[in-house]
Amino acid sequence: MKNGIYIHIPFCLSRCHYCHFPTQLWREDLAEKYAHAVAQEIFGFVKTNASENRVDSIYFGGGTPSLLSSRQINEILNVCKNSFTIAVDCEISLEANPDTITESKASAWQEIGINRISLGAQSFSDQELAAVGRIHSAAQIEVSFRLLRQCGFKNINLDLMLGLPRQTERQWRLNLETVESLSPEHLSIYMLDFEGAEPLYQSVKKGTAGVPDEDSVADWYLISLDRMSKASYDQYEISNFAMPGFQCRHNLKYWLRFPVLGFGLGSHSHDGEYRYANHADLNTYFKSLEEGISPIEWRRRIGETEALQETLFLGLRLCNGIDWDQLECTFPPSKTEGYKKALQELQSQGLVEWQGVNVHLTRSGMLLSNELFQRFV
Repeated sequence: MKNGIYIHIPFCLSRCHYCHFPTQLWREDLAEKYAHAVAQEIFGFVKTNASENRVDSIYFGGGTPSLLSSRQINEILNVCKNSFTIAVDCEISLEANPDTITESKASAWQEIGINRISLGAQSFSDQELAAVGRIHSAAQIEVSFRLLRQCGFKNINLDLMLGLPRQTERQWRLNLETVESLSPEHLSIYMLDFEGAEPLYQSVKKGTAGVPDEDSVADWYLISLDRMSKASYDQYEISNFAMPGFQCRHNLKYWLRFPVLGFGLGSHSHDGEYRYANHADLNTYFKSLEEGISPIEWRRRIGETEALQETLFLGLRLCNGIDWDQLECTFPPSKTEGYKKALQELQSQGLVEWQGVNVHLTRSGMLLSNELFQRFV
């Protein structure tokens, strides 16, 4: 089983109104220090861990990784290549914001081995982008996309967000129409959600900003499923669609519970036996590495019950669902029986479907997935 590597780049030019990730405002000197620190963390990890070191996916997430120079990205990549056994066909992804892409940057990314770009579009409406604090324009998305194509990128993802303030059905259909015209290899559609501290959440709570009602968002999501299917995209996960052969290898590791090693500020890791996370405070992260101490803030062993619960709610995110025979070979019947009864009850409500030994969510189940997954945690 090959590992994935996740590298968190926390810097942004501004903070979006819906963001709840550990981010920092961009500073060139901090970025230089940070790239060195991440390289040092990776080197230190490999020196003290004798775990499986084969890797077939590397993902630069953020934040806005495309703010780093290609030299800084390459510094981190080179440490990965010198520290792990990297597969020849390794998927190397970089998240990028449209306003940060230039021809020289895109060409340099190609040269250092980046082979997949995830473009944070979010919407093709300037009004919607402004409402959530995005600083790029709709026109910049299309310009950046075509620039990436010209520079040779053949694996591009577009992110869209469903349920933004001021969003209408007409605009959502225009978003999908624009996606079809650009024809990226991959599309992610995320529903706007809150953890409670985001500025947009506070505005919605106070009534100074409004978002579409749940029924409208559900209808637009179902429109997306039909439209993307007709456009030759396979939906393989609740929020993700791909042309044949272009499923995101790295993200599949999370849903299949394959090992992912996280490096950088606030990154999370799963090695099969433990889950652990780094400090989310930048000064603490820097200080730990300067003192030769691991930047890990907490570590927790995954027990059998938790592993089963994770297998259920992560596996059910995938359109292929869960092979129940395989599940019962992995976990004792005394652990799985109650969940099987719960899923059979959900089947009677039209929310899940059994096909032989396989169980998966129906379209109605996908719309209620967060509520359903609470039964397994």
